[in-house]
Amino acid sequence: MSTSAPAGLRIGAVEPYWGGSHAHFLQDLQRHSRHRIEFFKLPARHWKWRVRGAALNLAPAVNAAAGRRGFDVFLCSDFVNVPDFRALLAPALRAVPVLYYLHENQMTYPLSPAEEFDPYFGFTNVLSCLSADAVAFNSEFHRRDFLARLPKFLPRLPDYDRRGIVAAITAKAEVLPLGLDVEELESHRLASPPAGGPRRILWNHRWEFDKRPEMFFAALATLASENIPFVADVAGESFARHPPVFDTARQELGPRLGRFGFVASRAEYIQCLWAADVVVSTAQQEFFGISMAEAIVCGAHPVAPRALVYADWYAGACARHHLYRDSAELVALLRRQLAAPRPHDCGIPARMRALAWPVVARRFDARFAALARKSAPRRRAAAPGGGAE
Repeated sequence: MSTSAPAGLRIGAVEPYWGGSHAHFLQDLQRHSRHRIEFFKLPARHWKWRVRGAALNLAPAVNAAAGRRGFDVFLCSDFVNVPDFRALLAPALRAVPVLYYLHENQMTYPLSPAEEFDPYFGFTNVLSCLSADAVAFNSEFHRRDFLARLPKFLPRLPDYDRRGIVAAITAKAEVLPLGLDVEELESHRLASPPAGGPRRILWNHRWEFDKRPEMFFAALATLASENIPFVADVAGESFARHPPVFDTARQELGPRLGRFGFVASRAEYIQCLWAADVVVSTAQQEFFGISMAEAIVCGAHPVAPRALVYADWYAGACARHHLYRDSAELVALLRRQLAAPRPHDCGIPARMRALAWPVVARRFDARFAALARKSAPRRRAAAPGGGAE
């Protein structure tokens, strides 16, 4: 458990999958919130067991830390089974309001080639939405995507009355976007950007199947076969087991690759963002796209699928400069951008900068305060000796 400086409300942030963007989000929120945020977390591994069993570990930890002050709000990620978590809390804590925050969901998340769909995890999302006092998604696209899938998913449940479930969750569903630490990004701006030389293409995503690295490297191979000059930086979190295309591409692209692999230093990673001319996504799943958003703030030109959250972020009059439908359009767009004298920003950098943490944190803080106020009578009634006189 870790805490920010005591102030305002006491928020228990429950995160069974502490790693990557989940950890980064909570650390930034803690730093920018006016409330006191305490972490209850487990390492980012065994994700299915985290969803199934994390409450067994984290609820007792919350109980032990509660003390006489207790908590005003719980912020639970989508890896928390909210009904189990609440059931295992001490009686005095069960009335504390829960904000269930979905970075992703298990109804619409794409399956790896080795997986079969297990409805348990999507059903956990559904039950957690119903059990929580508030439900927030990290983007409007994610909210729409989840709610659109609900009516198709619920018929999987046999012998249950499903009436009202979609309406109940829709009434709770709101959007609270991730924040961007624009100040941190600016603090590591390159003093003198590299002059001359080939344009730099950045791919800064997890080295996993849902980011479709095969599509990205195939596009690079086509550009290389046309003798188009470029250097590609391949960053993002990598794992011991990753798609074999990374090893193949390293051999075939050779000197056309710059950085290759996870950049452990945050400052060095941000400098890699500032060095990029073009940042590319080939994802088949993206509910927010923080790696792209940070690169855009640092001046990179985004190229992404005409789908997912990107269709929201990069739409508009200049969409043809940013969005592609298939592999052929991806190659054509990269070819054009590598030769373009100036990138087309179309107001996208300003849109991303509007997500600066000082702005976004105020939205979270206001939501926490509203939940605490609304639940106060219920909590007084649930406290020992509470209830009507």
